[in-house]
Amino acid sequence: MNRTFYQEEQSKPSYRVKLSPDYCFGHWATQCRSAFEAPMDPHVILGGFSTGPDFRNYSADATAFVITYPIDSNPDNLEAALAWETAFIQLANTELSSMATGAKLKLAFQAERSVEDELKRESYTDASVVAVSYLVMLGYIALALAAIPPPQQFLQLFVLSRASLGAGGVLIVACSVAGAMGLCSMFGMWSTLIIMEVIPFLVLAVGVDNMFLLAHALGRQDPTLPLVTRAGLALGSAGPSITLAASCEVLAFGLGSLTPMPAVRNFSICAATAVLLDFILQVTVFVALLVLDTTRLHHNRLDCLPCVRVPYRDTSGNWVHDDVSEDEESYEPLNPNPGGRSRGQGPDRRGWGLGNLNIPGFGGARSDHQGSSQDPGEMYYAPQQQQLPTSAAAAAGDGAVPEIGVQQQQQQVLRSDLGGSRRMSGVLPGVTHQGPGLLHGDKVSLQSLLQAYMERVHAPLLMQPLVQVLVIAVFVTGLFVAGALIPRLSVGLDQAVALPRDSYMQEYYSDLMKYLRVGPPLYLVVSDVNVANGTADVDKLCSVAGCRRDSLSVRVSDASMTPATSYIASPAASWIDDFLSWINPSLPTCCRISQSDSPQLGPKGSRCPPPDQPPCSTNATACADCVSCLTEMPPGGRPTAEQVARFLPWFLDAVPSEGCAKGGAGAYNNAIQKDTSDPTGIAGLSGGVITASAFRTYHTPLNHQHDFIAALSAAREFTEKASQELGLNVYPYSIFHIFFEQYLDTRRSAAMLVGLPMLAVFCVAWLFTGTLWGSAILLAMLVSMMLQLAGAMYMAGIEVNAVSLVNLAMALGISVEFCAHVLHSFCVSHGSRITRAKTALVKMGAPVTSGITLTKFAGVVVLAFARTQIFEVYYFRLYLALVILGAAHGLVLLPVVLSRIGPPSWSDRGVQGSQDRSSMELEASSSGDRARLDSAAAAAGVPGVPTTADGTAGVAAAGMQDGRPERLPSVAASGMAASAAALGGPEQAAAAEE
Repeated sequence: MNRTFYQEEQSKPSYRVKLSPDYCFGHWATQCRSAFEAPMDPHVILGGFSTGPDFRNYSADATAFVITYPIDSNPDNLEAALAWETAFIQLANTELSSMATGAKLKLAFQAERSVEDELKRESYTDASVVAVSYLVMLGYIALALAAIPPPQQFLQLFVLSRASLGAGGVLIVACSVAGAMGLCSMFGMWSTLIIMEVIPFLVLAVGVDNMFLLAHALGRQDPTLPLVTRAGLALGSAGPSITLAASCEVLAFGLGSLTPMPAVRNFSICAATAVLLDFILQVTVFVALLVLDTTRLHHNRLDCLPCVRVPYRDTSGNWVHDDVSEDEESYEPLNPNPGGRSRGQGPDRRGWGLGNLNIPGFGGARSDHQGSSQDPGEMYYAPQQQQLPTSAAAAAGDGAVPEIGVQQQQQQVLRSDLGGSRRMSGVLPGVTHQGPGLLHGDKVSLQSLLQAYMERVHAPLLMQPLVQVLVIAVFVTGLFVAGALIPRLSVGLDQAVALPRDSYMQEYYSDLMKYLRVGPPLYLVVSDVNVANGTADVDKLCSVAGCRRDSLSVRVSDASMTPATSYIASPAASWIDDFLSWINPSLPTCCRISQSDSPQLGPKGSRCPPPDQPPCSTNATACADCVSCLTEMPPGGRPTAEQVARFLPWFLDAVPSEGCAKGGAGAYNNAIQKDTSDPTGIAGLSGGVITASAFRTYHTPLNHQHDFIAALSAAREFTEKASQELGLNVYPYSIFHIFFEQYLDTRRSAAMLVGLPMLAVFCVAWLFTGTLWGSAILLAMLVSMMLQLAGAMYMAGIEVNAVSLVNLAMALGISVEFCAHVLHSFCVSHGSRITRAKTALVKMGAPVTSGITLTKFAGVVVLAFARTQIFEVYYFRLYLALVILGAAHGLVLLPVVLSRIGPPSWSDRGVQGSQDRSSMELEASSSGDRARLDSAAAAAGVPGVPTTADGTAGVAAAGMQDGRPERLPSVAASGMAASAAALGGPEQAAAAEE
């Protein structure tokens, strides 16, 4: 009602009905209709009034109103409708908002395209934040792989940075993600925003962890071996645990595709593909990159620009610039002439050789130079190496080193235990003052610091009984707390969280919840209604005289009496009730037909409007011969199929008025499915069946996510019961149903998404480790972590929805990365449970910490600055909890559990592998027991191992870190044998080649 119309109404004489607001609120279904002639319930257009006993009237209590502009949703008009909505949003943002503010009103608005537009804008809003997050992780990777040289060799920082290696690893991750999305797209799978945001984060976590494991494994190998051999041994050392973790993740994500939620299903398939591709590229391409980068380090070349060699200071403090031609000469690890100098060891050139070290057992005294054919340029030195003792250094500069000194040094290397309690006082053979040992030997890296922390602080502290009791108590308490919080988790995705903080939709949703006193419209759609006379379908739907007492309309009316449980606010607007009343002869002014041709009405048999509508209201003679459509109702009180087919289209065109308020125009324009190919214009009506029609009612006000989910569930339960009892096909529809349908079985989807992959991880771990008990421990770790992560979700205000389920699926995969490597290392280690737990923690603690833990932490912290709440809530909070809980379980709880109830070692279970053989060799070498050494050599496939004069075996540890031998995994048997053979003599070299 506009101002002009209102003033005209108020100027009417007192004996006339004046259409005032109070009058219209009571006559909204007849005289006071909308501009498109539809009856408008005051609850729909007014708000802010009380719904309790203190309600007076709408005029006095309403504090808000709603204006709706209906737009034709015909697909042919889609482009024009979108353009109109765009113009409307711009107008409302500018002029309309200013007008409302000037009138001391508050304007909140939306269009149908608003949500889609704002979600698109959101994806670009935080693109910079996500990019910065990945850049931070990339920078951390380069920093963690790099090392800091001694101050006097500060230019070597540009050699040791290893940014190119980190960039290559990240490029591998990018290729894996791109390949997975390409393959999924090739098979018709859509990429969603969740996939684009989460999968790179997941694959980067897995890939970086593998990068650090491989780099760490290479650094632990015997530096006297050829680089290619060391790379093979490193891959054999880290490969089994990497394969175990990747297999668990691929199978876990693959089973996640069984969930019915499309977003989660697509994510699971893409994630499984991406992890598989990343695994293949990591064990092939990245290993090659690692070898190339190690060669660059050995040649002292600039990172990212390897064509440039970096100068260094010699022992006299002078800058030395190596000649490029030295790449061809390289340097020799062993000097065939004990009394001479190595090539390139002059005062102005860098001495890459071993000087005049004459080391028995390492081929230095052999004139035929057997067993030392490895390329000296491929030498790689452990991150922390110390210089030779003074006497040894002097001997290195003058000529030969006394045999007994080197033998003692070897025994120090070989006898140092895995716990790091005994340190090596000298460097590995082959390190001189002029060589890389001095140049890079005193470098400091994050890996070395973490390794020292794990060996000296973390592992010993965690093996203390009191600390273990405290750890168990803390985690058990966490499980009980999580068990109490999980049932309180809410399901859904708040619109305010899903949209940007500065979106105009935020204010709209807030006012909608605050002021609106009615919920969304609910349509009960009935299909294939037979309207032929004598059928019971009409009586099953209507509520007028003669209808069934349990008809659909009656059921809706009864449900509106209990809105707290049914979420139905009002009786249904039943088109069939109004049609039966409209066609009934008892209302002679509604359905009327002309008896003759008329210029105003058309030919004979045309519809006549009510007397108060034109042309009847303007020309009395125009409708003089109009009569009622039916003189009496057919037997049974229901029109025949032919009568329905003829008069139902008239009813839908009839405009309600005071003369006949039952017209269907406006109220039921879209209540019945139209079909232009049907002669009647209504789908199926020419055959006596109405294909589909809807009965409109309203939900109660829905203000929270659980209200929407409960309303949808109640509507479905209502229609399912009605369909079964009435024998009709009834289903509910509301505009929000499509968004909240996914939440009806969220708990079942979550259980399937987490439960099945956990069982798969258990089976794969059993297959790879060969121990049922160890696999059960891994499963227990995953269950504990997922339960505590769910409890953390409640504490962080995270709801259960597609986004959080995708993150939970990712969390399960990353949890395997935290635990699988430590478990595998424990299984292949030798000794007591405490010793093996300590060994596994020392060996895998630093790579896991520097790899997946700190990398993810660096990237997650940046997400705290996101401008959209969905990033801050569902990514920053959840990922932060994931990193903390994952590191706590993998590096704290799991070692404690393994030290007490861990599975037996492979050697204890009779699994014969080179892990056991290499362990036997190390122990035999350190003890000097020739019989034990021969036995170990025979087990390794070496014909014989020579000893030195004092009986010490001439076998180097196959892997060392800071002078400590490391036990190799089972697949490195041939590598250990080759190491012993290459260092022993021609027979052993022949055996190694064979």
